[in-house]
Amino acid sequence: MVVRSVEEMEGKQVYELWVKAWNEDLSVLDEMVHPECVVHQARTDGKSSEEARGPAALKGMIADAGAFFSDVKMTVTTGPIEEKGYISARWQFNGVYNGKMPGAKAETGKIVRFHGMDMFWLEEGRIREYWVSSDGIDLMKQLQLF
Repeated sequence: MVVRSVEEMEGKQVYELWVKAWNEDLSVLDEMVHPECVVHQARTDGKSSEEARGPAALKGMIADAGAFFSDVKMTVTTGPIEEKGYISARWQFNGVYNGKMPGAKAETGKIVRFHGMDMFWLEEGRIREYWVSSDGIDLMKQLQLF
């Protein structure tokens, strides 16, 4: 499928690029994310999801999430579903724990899997707002944080 500009992309194409950003190429975010994009995310690291905007916010989020894992792979399990400027999907995160998370007792090399859901609001074919909800409790159990 050939797309001439980001404004011409359908939501499902935007989501395909989002998965590509997670799995292989963060640079795709430069074109597909609005400069004023806001990430709405519950965080346990004390950072505010309002600190950064635009492509840098999403790149930072992916980098933060991947800092403790190698062989990261995000796969879509449901969707994407598109309606009235919104796109959403359910995903599965897979990664190999690198042993570097403070407080985690899981063994280095442990394969970790957990699920979550994304919702984007698109403006002119670009991500303008992003909501993410993931099963952090499952992740923390796997990493033996409690």
